[in-house]
Amino acid sequence: MMRRFFYFALLTPVALALAWLLSPFAPKLRASFRQRRGVWRRFHAALARRDPARPLVWFHVASAGEFLQAEPLLRRFRDAGWQLAVTLASVSGQRWVQRIASWPELVWADLLPWDVWGAARRLYGGLSPRLVVYLQADLWPGLVWQGSDREIAQALVAGRLAAHSAKLRHGVQGSFARDLYGRMDLILAATEADRLRLAKLVSPHAGPREGGDPGIETVLLRVREAQDAPLPAGFARNPALVCGSTWPADEVHLLPALRAALTAVAAARVVLAPHEPTEPRLRELEAALRHFGVARLSAVEAGLPSGAPEPRVILVDGVGRLAGLYRMGKLAYVGGAFSTGVHNVAEPAAAGLPVLCGPRHGNSPVAADLLADGCAVAVANGDALGAALLGLLDDPERCARLGAQARALIVARAGAAQRNFDALAALVPQL
Repeated sequence: MMRRFFYFALLTPVALALAWLLSPFAPKLRASFRQRRGVWRRFHAALARRDPARPLVWFHVASAGEFLQAEPLLRRFRDAGWQLAVTLASVSGQRWVQRIASWPELVWADLLPWDVWGAARRLYGGLSPRLVVYLQADLWPGLVWQGSDREIAQALVAGRLAAHSAKLRHGVQGSFARDLYGRMDLILAATEADRLRLAKLVSPHAGPREGGDPGIETVLLRVREAQDAPLPAGFARNPALVCGSTWPADEVHLLPALRAALTAVAAARVVLAPHEPTEPRLRELEAALRHFGVARLSAVEAGLPSGAPEPRVILVDGVGRLAGLYRMGKLAYVGGAFSTGVHNVAEPAAAGLPVLCGPRHGNSPVAADLLADGCAVAVANGDALGAALLGLLDDPERCARLGAQARALIVARAGAAQRNFDALAALVPQL
């Protein structure tokens, strides 16, 4: 009880107050508050679709990446006759939920209301789930405690835990983690290393199992969906580097390497997709590469004016396009690994591209496998990036071989979705 009092009476109110004070200076926080307005009204309106005669599974995900991991499991529960609910912690995942918005089995999909006293009770009371599934690490105390009090099955899928996580230490955070993870009826870890670390938080009889990444199936599906999209003429004929989810920390090293490659290899083309394609950022990138002919993707898709020179650089001025754009390339650079951690390397690998990235890739099990298999290259700086890029552009046969090797590795991991679903369904065997 002391833990719950501390969380609801002290920690949550203070955290929300600080977030509100910071929101005028943080666009993502501001959007989080704005888009939660009316969430309870939307929730109660959605309950008209709840059929009490059918079981419901509730998936809670942090953001876009976790939703894409959950999607293959949602499809399987839908096909098994379950109703569905999805909550997200972050606004960045909302557009991806549109992929399932038309499903008649979907009762409710929205941002998770703030985890204050009584919120979880209202959610459980309305949804009456038979199973609650969390992705990776996003366990909210109010949800977990209420599910445990109601003796509702709860599971963690694609569970991740960093080697130096504060959850493994003694103290307040470690105490909370052991309580929350210990209430899971099933923990499926993303990797064997995660399984060993998660095992330290739970009793031996409830030990986690390695479950892999169910989102690999989504990656392969999205790449397959993009196969028939037409390519711009120059990109259909010539070797292209697709740079996905780049941050300014990446671009410090990447832009000089791109200029060198475009100068040295006349046939080379570049697709550059900044992680946050704001207008100021797009203008900066246009200026940095202006000597090579830059066009925005929206303009290319709308049709460039007759007689306009063919661009060598396409700048992606929208979001959610990368899975389809990787098919334009012969190799890929994936951003994030010069800052907090590499982004999704599975998509370019699934499209048959060898992958380049920066030095901080320990957050990605797929990156570790690609690197160990030799079909990805991690670089420490711009000079190493430029050398690796030119080396692959100058050896198209090796580039194609490594790309095929990368795709084979991803395809081999695709069975995790069915294994995860079977394990989750076993928690409620009477249905």
